[in-house]
Amino acid sequence: MEEFESYNGQVRDGDRVFVDKPLPEIIEAENSAVVSIVLGCLSILFSTLVFGFILGIFAIKNEKNAKKVLNERHHKYHVATVGMICGWISVGLSALFAFIYLIEIIIIVLAASSGAML
Repeated sequence: MEEFESYNGQVRDGDRVFVDKPLPEIIEAENSAVVSIVLGCLSILFSTLVFGFILGIFAIKNEKNAKKVLNERHHKYHVATVGMICGWISVGLSALFAFIYLIEIIIIVLAASSGAML
């Protein structure tokens, strides 16, 4: 008979993890991990808008909630990590686009004011 690896009250057989019963904390953490990756991907899509920045922040928040419960050997732990990475990429892209929009507004205002003086 093959030996199973055990940790934190869970039994691991290859890629599968078995617990005595589904714990509400584990289920909630797994859901937070999935929400994190979904929000992270959506935030990258909408990163040209302020909406993408907000979704990125929520993706990072859900990742932190998931990682409080899940250990690094749980299969959803890495899903939460990808959600966090996508969230930070979106926050960076949103900041970049906000800076570009601000520069464009300044250029338009300066061009309009100099054109009015002529």
